[in-house]
Amino acid sequence: MKMEACRYIQVVVNLPELPAERNFDYHIPEDWKLIPPLGSRVLVPFAGRRVEGIVWGNQEPTYAEKIKDVHGVLDETPILTVEQMSLIEWLAQRFFCRRQDLFRLFFPPGMKGKTEKCWRQAGTREKVVEYVNGLLLTDDLRRKLQAVLGELTAEYTPYPTVQPELKPSLVKMVSAGLIKVSWRPQKPVVTFKTVQAYGIDPACVQEEPDGLTAKQEKVWSFLGGQQELVATKEILAATGVTASVVEALARKGLLTKGSLVVERNPFLQPALSQPALVLNDEQAEAFAQIEAAIDHELPGFFLLHGVTGSGKTEVYLQAIAAAMKRGKEAILLVPEIALTPQTVERVRSRFGEAVAVLHSSLSDGERFDQWWKIKNGEVKVVVGARSAVFAPLPNLGLIIIDEEHEFTYKQEEVPRYHAKEVAQELCRRVNGVLVLGSATPSLESIYAVQKGEIQKLTLSQRILGRAMPAIELVDLREEFRARRFTVLSPRLNQEIAERLVQGEQVIILLNRRGFATFIICRECGHVLKCPACDVTLTFHRNPAVLRCHYCNYQADPPERCPHCKSHYLRYFGHGTQRLEEELTDLFPQARIARMDLDTTGRKGSHERIYRQLVRQEIDILLGTQMVAKGLDLPNVTLVGILAADSGLNLPDFRAAERTYQILTQAAGRAGRGEKAGLVVIQTFNPEHYSIKALAEQEESAFYQQELAYRSAGSYPPFNYLIRLVFSGADQRVVMDSAQKVTAVLEKALTKLNITPATMEVLGPQPAIIEKIKNQFRWHTLIKTQDLTIAQRLLPKITGAFRSRNKGVRIIIDENPYSVL
Repeated sequence: MKMEACRYIQVVVNLPELPAERNFDYHIPEDWKLIPPLGSRVLVPFAGRRVEGIVWGNQEPTYAEKIKDVHGVLDETPILTVEQMSLIEWLAQRFFCRRQDLFRLFFPPGMKGKTEKCWRQAGTREKVVEYVNGLLLTDDLRRKLQAVLGELTAEYTPYPTVQPELKPSLVKMVSAGLIKVSWRPQKPVVTFKTVQAYGIDPACVQEEPDGLTAKQEKVWSFLGGQQELVATKEILAATGVTASVVEALARKGLLTKGSLVVERNPFLQPALSQPALVLNDEQAEAFAQIEAAIDHELPGFFLLHGVTGSGKTEVYLQAIAAAMKRGKEAILLVPEIALTPQTVERVRSRFGEAVAVLHSSLSDGERFDQWWKIKNGEVKVVVGARSAVFAPLPNLGLIIIDEEHEFTYKQEEVPRYHAKEVAQELCRRVNGVLVLGSATPSLESIYAVQKGEIQKLTLSQRILGRAMPAIELVDLREEFRARRFTVLSPRLNQEIAERLVQGEQVIILLNRRGFATFIICRECGHVLKCPACDVTLTFHRNPAVLRCHYCNYQADPPERCPHCKSHYLRYFGHGTQRLEEELTDLFPQARIARMDLDTTGRKGSHERIYRQLVRQEIDILLGTQMVAKGLDLPNVTLVGILAADSGLNLPDFRAAERTYQILTQAAGRAGRGEKAGLVVIQTFNPEHYSIKALAEQEESAFYQQELAYRSAGSYPPFNYLIRLVFSGADQRVVMDSAQKVTAVLEKALTKLNITPATMEVLGPQPAIIEKIKNQFRWHTLIKTQDLTIAQRLLPKITGAFRSRNKGVRIIIDENPYSVL
């Protein structure tokens, strides 16, 4: 006896407000021949709406009554593989989010399009006519209904726009089973780009056409040597004729007109082929270890700890080549878009057209084309920022995370995943190899090496035996005692002048955007703050505006103090704009460029500045943290670091680690060529262990002291840290919500006999920045050795609270990179 296929599916409805764990049952209409497979998108009725969902299961429900029908299938083939669905389940649990929060990470750009209502004839034409004749209608309405039904066919077509008085009759016909209604996707927001193309008509191939003009003969001759359709633009370029000549041939029936799919190329420059370099002994040993792990086809985890300029990228490239040689594919992640152009350039120079790129600066169309090239197996290497870890490579075997310590690998919005942890899980699942590279590894990676979870590979020397740059500290306390109040110390000023005379390049790091960091009234002490956030406004000179760097609120600079009406307003602090102005005054002949979020907002701006640097069209590059990362410029011999200790004053347990990393990375930009490098660091706190360790180049001393501090405070990497953030428009309601949820959590822990030694709850209390975008903020911190307890309790507790308190948003942020 033949078993009937189950005609019920379980669907994850793609609405963000729904519970994380809930699947909804739907019925497959009886006249559908195929059951939508797992991972397909379907259109389903939900709470009076038609919404998108993903097929997550296929089994008989316990109660089959009153289960609604699926309205339509949105994909010809599943958009998610079974393996991706399993990964989504893991991600949702690991990062305290819902499955539907994760879908967009796995979909191509523009996937979520609109749907349209369609209809088709279900009964015979005779039955339709008989039914219409039996309806109680006026002759006029009957004629109009018959006219509309005249468009009805056995195939689904767009549902017609009808007069309101005809709708009741059509609804009755649907109920009677004479008409079937469904929904199908309209053209997606982003799709493949096509262009007009022509080819010789197959019926004319053997004929010698008569009466062609000289220009038409040129087109005929050109197309005669082509096997496929050729884009009109290419025909015109090859023959030198106008489009009217080609169109005339088509009108004669000699050419076939069609369309070609063309790729939107995200690369501004063609790739120039470069051979692999000869590895030094340390590089060769590191590569051999990685290659052996690729051969074993078992999960392998490495930390490639190499000083700046030690040749980590060449090890990456040869590891990628080794994976490709074995039929595997690779992902190379970089922490910022600013680093993508130069990294892509090096990877493409080695692997050519086998390289795709994914990052947020691409247009939707470019991202769409790159995504499908990856999905279809047309490329072997993907280079990109954080979300490129989800690139749909069919045969992934290697993931490399460059500058693995960077906080940008952690997403700060839902879903709050960390690309490093995702990469580790992916490599476990596909038996792949993960290489974490950095000159300043994260404390988590150093600790993982100590526990034996990751194998450490060391590159202790710069390539070609080049020396590390000399480092000098300028004690700003001494400068102030000598009443020298300039932003550039005399020592740094002198070195800049000397480098410019020698035709060398300079990088200046200042971790502040804008012109002045805040404005204060000298009469009453009032500081201008953002009305929506608990932060000061930053003054930008070009254009002259006060701007909040949290919510982008903008206002004109006041002439008087808004509090006391005094004229005595003072601009304090130096931002990158003010530094640029002062450098221009000091060195009027120098070519100066600024790299920060204000100057790199437009597409291609990072690459433009980088190429100017390579061509030595820029003498001084100044900017925020962007200038400290990844730039490999042999002619940069001086790096100046201003306000080196500004990050140490933040109330954040990662402050020292971040300071050490950014200063070390910035210092590493100097002396990467044949000329010696110098780093001048201006600081008020030269005794701090993060700055002292850098100046004395005693890396192990910093890690030893920082790990001891973290251990004493039960901070990561010794414990998991979870932050609950409560926010809303009503300050009292937010406070009350934070207190109630925290109390419920503490009560649950007591009931389970879980002591503070296993899970410690701190708070709640106001967040350090108490208001952002008119939302008041409270937070609770949780330190735990057992993440599974939090995974079991927190979603239930916060989920129950959310359902009753719509005015308060609750965020669960595991491993937060900032607690501000």
